[in-house]
Amino acid sequence: MTIKPLSFTKIKTVPLSKRRVDSDSKDFAAPYKAGTGFESFLCSLPNLGCAGDLFHLRDAIVSAHRRGQQVILACGGHVFDSGLSPLICRLIEQKVITGIALTGAALEQDIEIAMLGQTVSANERALSDGTHCITEETGCLINDAINYGVSENWGIGQSVGKRLLESDLEHLDHSVIATAIRYGIPVSVHPAIGADAFGMHPAAHGESIGASGFRDFRLLAGMMAEASNGVVINVASSVVMPRVLLQAVDAARNLGKNIEGITSAVIDPAASSSAITDVVTRLSHPNGKGYWLSGPDEILVPLLFAAVLEALGDEVV
Repeated sequence: MTIKPLSFTKIKTVPLSKRRVDSDSKDFAAPYKAGTGFESFLCSLPNLGCAGDLFHLRDAIVSAHRRGQQVILACGGHVFDSGLSPLICRLIEQKVITGIALTGAALEQDIEIAMLGQTVSANERALSDGTHCITEETGCLINDAINYGVSENWGIGQSVGKRLLESDLEHLDHSVIATAIRYGIPVSVHPAIGADAFGMHPAAHGESIGASGFRDFRLLAGMMAEASNGVVINVASSVVMPRVLLQAVDAARNLGKNIEGITSAVIDPAASSSAITDVVTRLSHPNGKGYWLSGPDEILVPLLFAAVLEALGDEVV
């Protein structure tokens, strides 16, 4: 069979007037004039794509804050690796963020920042002798706090937060957990047995981690039960937090809580498809809106909340 090129002389065309409009010139970027301030910079950004989604998310946070509704921030460890803990602490103090949920990796990073004022990483050479992940001081503080706190019926967040506030660590002002407990903001921690190094420390007791971790999941379910018309943002956790957030909502609804109108967002350039589905699509259902800001959290989180504070002005101190 001989294949012949098709003739396009009878191709049907569509007039521009029939095409769907994706954007208007008012949404385009504008040149920024140096020295005109941050609000002018925001106005210079295009109201399209990731920038447009950032503005929508900003507006949802501002609206939730003004109505006294929940703004919940869920974080993986990279948030702390990126140096964002002082920003998050200040947002807690300003009551812009009303709830915190952390992975076990984020907990470890927060503790090490409180101890050292810096982030640390494992020595790759330690893989050969089995000491790649297990840090003495970090595991000791976390597990001692959990083992005591479980006798008081506390979750991991409350146990570790109270222990931090009782300590004389030099950099407590950079600890998200300590700041949350100090200001009465609920903070939950969601460990992954076998993935979090503190669970392999000699001071670790599986029954204590399990009991206190389960209490924190119940606390998160309580947060999500009050999240209608609020905002839930998952930053840099593609596996643990998306599923935990969704299960917490499911548990609350199972108990008769009506939850709707959530504005949900993922801030993560490498978000998994399941994270996007669970947080952006499912968590915002029904009657909400979901966004995926597919850029680095060390840029987008400060930019987002700077835009929020700019919009709130004197409404926050």
